[in-house]
Amino acid sequence: MLHLRPEARQDMPNSDEIRAADGYAGRSAKLYAGAFDWADEPGIEASLSVNAAYNAQIAAVSRLCAALGVSRTMGRHALLRLLHFASQQRMTQFEIANEMQVTSSNVTFLVDGLEKDGLVQRMPHPTDRRTVFVQLTSEGEAMAQIIVPSMARFMARMLDGFSDAEKHQLSGLLDRFRRNAERFDAKALD
Repeated sequence: MLHLRPEARQDMPNSDEIRAADGYAGRSAKLYAGAFDWADEPGIEASLSVNAAYNAQIAAVSRLCAALGVSRTMGRHALLRLLHFASQQRMTQFEIANEMQVTSSNVTFLVDGLEKDGLVQRMPHPTDRRTVFVQLTSEGEAMAQIIVPSMARFMARMLDGFSDAEKHQLSGLLDRFRRNAERFDAKALD
């Protein structure tokens, strides 16, 4: 069970110490460490920094989309990119779900929206009636020709100033973070 230290209130960092911490993540981590003797201050700061970076990137993607004149969700962008790079610019919904690591109902929702916008179409498999392909339309390919290279430039820009070694290290660290999140069991906190 998680308990607040009895002396936590007196050990809590004062407002000057909190302001001196680097950014929101550092300030918040100091508060946790002051309140809980078992708190992993660097771990909390890192976790909050990942969240802050994700939020900043999502906001930057929104600005990019507005600049491109497109108002699509990240899922729709990912699906357009996936189909753009796919063989014959088509995939089955099952393949899409596996590649995007989402549920089939999520794929159906994304495909329905893109189909309504005229960017993809569903095509029956020539020999298997149970299988349906999702394929870019000419409008979808035109949109992908704008979005895909813009996103590639955007992703590169997010890592300006990082060496290749740092980029590889960051990818490895974030992959470990993701795996920990996927394995997380809330019951284990008791």
